[in-house]
Amino acid sequence: MIAARLFACVLLGLAAVASPQPAQAKTPDLVGVNLANAGFGGKVLPGVHGVNYLWPKPDDIDLYAGLGANAFRIAFLWERMQPKLFGPLDEAEAGRLDALVKRADDKGVTLILDVHNYAAYYGNLIGSAEVPNDAFYDLWRRLATRYRDHPSVAYGLMNEPNKHKAADWAPLAQGALAAIRQAGARQMVLVPGTKWSGAHSWLAKDGALSNAEALAKLDDPAHNFVFEVHQYFDGNTSGTSPACVSPTIGVERLKAFTEWARKTGNKGFLGEFGASKDPVCMEALKNTLQYMADNADVWEGWTYWAAAPWFGNYMFNVYPPDPARFPQIEILKRAMQR
Repeated sequence: MIAARLFACVLLGLAAVASPQPAQAKTPDLVGVNLANAGFGGKVLPGVHGVNYLWPKPDDIDLYAGLGANAFRIAFLWERMQPKLFGPLDEAEAGRLDALVKRADDKGVTLILDVHNYAAYYGNLIGSAEVPNDAFYDLWRRLATRYRDHPSVAYGLMNEPNKHKAADWAPLAQGALAAIRQAGARQMVLVPGTKWSGAHSWLAKDGALSNAEALAKLDDPAHNFVFEVHQYFDGNTSGTSPACVSPTIGVERLKAFTEWARKTGNKGFLGEFGASKDPVCMEALKNTLQYMADNADVWEGWTYWAAAPWFGNYMFNVYPPDPARFPQIEILKRAMQR
């Protein structure tokens, strides 16, 4: 009997070594919001700033930093930032981003550059005859060259690719990452997957490969990248309904990605997630934030979707950060200050 117990203890010890466990709960390093307006108004290009689209103000960073936010995902459109493929950045548009970068540098927070284009330019996919792969790499080489000396900046390669298969997207992500490093930039890069970069579908086949398989050999000479995933709580995971499946749905949909990342030694960043004022959704939001804190060895951080003055009464909006109007703010604040 003693021998049997000793054998069982050995097996349990081996299992503990073979199955990494989450670190003690702590706040993920980067927590904040999407400042999203400049990524919209795409039906009118380039459009007029302040009429067809709106950039965040530097003071918007202060609003949320005062609550504890230290990360801001800044959406913009490729067509406005670089009006002609392989051409220079538009100085007026880049200047609006410069102002945010300066404020972020001054406050010691992180600004994630979010090319909000769904892996296309004027409706043509990257890799098509109209938008060759090198055009995508050129955009990132120019952005990285401009911002490589700013400690506040991180690079979000692309918002929600969804028409490429995983095997086709992976080399594009690798090429853009390589272009950033070749420009001399060493800051963090956020790498999305295909299928809208859903955490829930990260291990599901998208063509011949899953995102997990296609991106498994991503190479970063700076060793400073994370996988950016998005996750919504409604029935079809699209974030288009104010209803949430259950109070635990966010946790359930993040689990497989979390386990994969821990097993493979990768990090995750939840770039988009949102909750309406529905009580079930409020609980889902609390539980999801707690889950990332409990698994902060994997989760580098998160940015809530979204904070934007032109979003008005949109169900996920938290701009301005007034808890009387937007009860999500109190939940986010507690998570930011944990």
